[in-house]
Amino acid sequence: MRKFKKIMVIIEPKQMRQVALERAMALARASGRGVRHIIAVMPVTDMSRDLTSMLSVEKEDDMKESIVAKNQKWLQNYLAIHAMGFDVEARVIWSKNVGKDITHMAHQEGVDLLIKAHEVHGMLDSVLFTPLDWQLLRHSPVPVLIAKDHIWHPTGIIAIALDLSDPEDMQLRMLNVRLLREAQELSRIMHCEIHILNAIPPLLPPATIDLPGFTPDLLGDAALKEGCKAVLSFAARHKIPADFCHIREGQPDEVIPTLCAELKPTALFIGTSARKGLAVALVGNICERVVDDLDCDVAVITPKAVIERVPMAAESVVAAK
Repeated sequence: MRKFKKIMVIIEPKQMRQVALERAMALARASGRGVRHIIAVMPVTDMSRDLTSMLSVEKEDDMKESIVAKNQKWLQNYLAIHAMGFDVEARVIWSKNVGKDITHMAHQEGVDLLIKAHEVHGMLDSVLFTPLDWQLLRHSPVPVLIAKDHIWHPTGIIAIALDLSDPEDMQLRMLNVRLLREAQELSRIMHCEIHILNAIPPLLPPATIDLPGFTPDLLGDAALKEGCKAVLSFAARHKIPADFCHIREGQPDEVIPTLCAELKPTALFIGTSARKGLAVALVGNICERVVDDLDCDVAVITPKAVIERVPMAAESVVAAK
């Protein structure tokens, strides 16, 4: 099981309250000496096409250096006051593609968790442009925690939204296990219980079926029983009590917020399909559809985070020796 030793947080420019940083410090405080280092990254969007189109290359470079230095000084002063007593490294990056640069930095640094404050999204966000947190949810090689703007009071429950729809899908099985392992690490720090959430979409049989003695309810009941059996089997293999399994019939983007409203977990762990292009515009990822409806923090594991096991800093040193 991976431990949270190095955390990267995204600093929101011109914000006096940094929710992501607060969450990282709360984790560091709860883990004792577990979290050893926090990297605070403030991205500065490259506006050079608009602002420096009439400038020479030398003046453009000077302007970039001046903006980065000004933000670096602000960030260091902010951390000196609001992160006193924590090992926090300040970094300001000038970027044309913030999402790509941050995910690359997370991979290079071998961080164990990437934290960003929650943003409220509009209906056309996935069509017109992709917000930064959605870019991280789709492509991050490490787990991403979307922190909500509230004081973090652990409730004793950490929820995991599993997808057990296809037992033969090896990538899906790996994703479910990774979700459990990351949730177990957070539960170890926060002394919380692991609860499993599962939505079983209702099965709609073809309208052309016309068999003697056949009723659509029989087919739906069979699918529901198989779904319950899969969840309870997974829980039993990982020593999770059946009482901690919450199974509902319905669509995931409706069932998950309903169950979270009832359980009030500290955090929800969920996977993402990392869809791209037209598919994400029309269908979207479940985690993106539910994150705005939840009051708890949301930890997201991408398929890329499952496949690319980012080496820990200590492991890298051992390998070098």
